[in-house]
Amino acid sequence: MSFISNRIVAFTVAAGLLGIFMTGSYFYQAVRKGAAIVPFVVMTVCFLLLISFAYFGIACPYLRWRHKVEQFLDGYLPFEEIDSQDIMLTPYTYLEEKKISEILNSTQVVNLNKRQAQYLALQNQINPHFLYNTLDGIRSEALIAGVESVAEMTEALAAFFRYTISKTENMVAVEEELDNCKTYFKIQQYRFGDRLRLHIECDEEDRESILRCRIPKLTLQPILENSIIHGTELKIGTGNLTIRLGLTQTRLLIKISDDGVGMDEQTLERLNEKLGKTVEQFDLQKNEKSGGIALVNVNNRIQLLFGKEYGMHIFSMEGVGTEVEITIPIIKNEREWKKRSV
Repeated sequence: MSFISNRIVAFTVAAGLLGIFMTGSYFYQAVRKGAAIVPFVVMTVCFLLLISFAYFGIACPYLRWRHKVEQFLDGYLPFEEIDSQDIMLTPYTYLEEKKISEILNSTQVVNLNKRQAQYLALQNQINPHFLYNTLDGIRSEALIAGVESVAEMTEALAAFFRYTISKTENMVAVEEELDNCKTYFKIQQYRFGDRLRLHIECDEEDRESILRCRIPKLTLQPILENSIIHGTELKIGTGNLTIRLGLTQTRLLIKISDDGVGMDEQTLERLNEKLGKTVEQFDLQKNEKSGGIALVNVNNRIQLLFGKEYGMHIFSMEGVGTEVEITIPIIKNEREWKKRSV
C-alpha cells in the first residue's frame, strides 16, 4: 500500500514540475515573438486547477485513507472512525469499506463467538467436576480408614486444582496467589518432609496494600515449583524457599529465592536471554530441548498484559542459590485493570 501511495505522490510532483517547465517555456517563447499573453494565462490557470484537483482530490484523500487503514490494522483506530464520505476515491472503495464494516459489526459473528465460548466453558467444567468428586471420595475413604495424612494431602490437592483449573479470572489478588503457593508447598512437604521450608516476607507497613494488589493468576507457583525442582531438591540438607514482596511508587516487586545448587554463568545467561525474547521468537524455538519453559511462560504473560518494561530477571550463583525478581505495575482493582487494558 505504501508503494502505491509513493507512486501517486511522485507522479503528482513530476506532473507539476513538467507543467511548470512547459508553461515557462511557452511564456518565454510568447514574449520573444510578441504573441498574445491571454492564451498563456488561460492555459496556466487550467493547468494549476488540474494539478490542484489531482493533488487535493486524488492524492490527499488516498493518503488519508491509507493512513487510517494502517492505524486500524495496527490496532490503534476503530474501523468506525474511518470517515467514508470524506476519503472514498471510487464507488468500489466505498463498497469495500461498507462490506468490512458489515463483517466487523455482524451480530451473527458476535453471537457465534459467544455460543462457542459458552460451550467450551461448559465442556471444561466436566473433567474438573469429576476430578473433585474423585478426590473427595479418596479423602472420605482415608478418613474412614484413619489415614489422616492421605486425607489432608487429598484435600490440599483438591484445593490446588480448584484454584488452577476452576478459577477463571485472569487477575487475582496477591493474597490468593500466596494461599495457592502455601497449598502447593503443603503437598510438596508430604514428599520432602522437613527438608523444605517456605518463608513469606512482606513490608509490614505495606502489607495490606500488597495483599490487595492484583497479579496474573499462576505467577508465583510455577516459579516456586521451578525453585524446588532445579534448586533445593538437588541440594543435600535443608532447603529454604523465600518469597519477598514490596512496593515502590508505581511497581510491585516480588522476589522468589532459594538456597539451592544455583546455576553456572552460561546457563544463567541462556535463561535470561530466553526471557528477553518476544513471544513470537520463543514460539519459533519451542521445540528446543532446554529448560526454563515455565519461567518464560510466566514472563511472556506478564509482558503481554503490561508491556516490555515489566517481567522477570534471574540472578544466580553456583553453589549459593537463585533469585527470580518480578516487576508488575500496581493494580488494586478491576477498574484499574480494565482501564489499563483499553
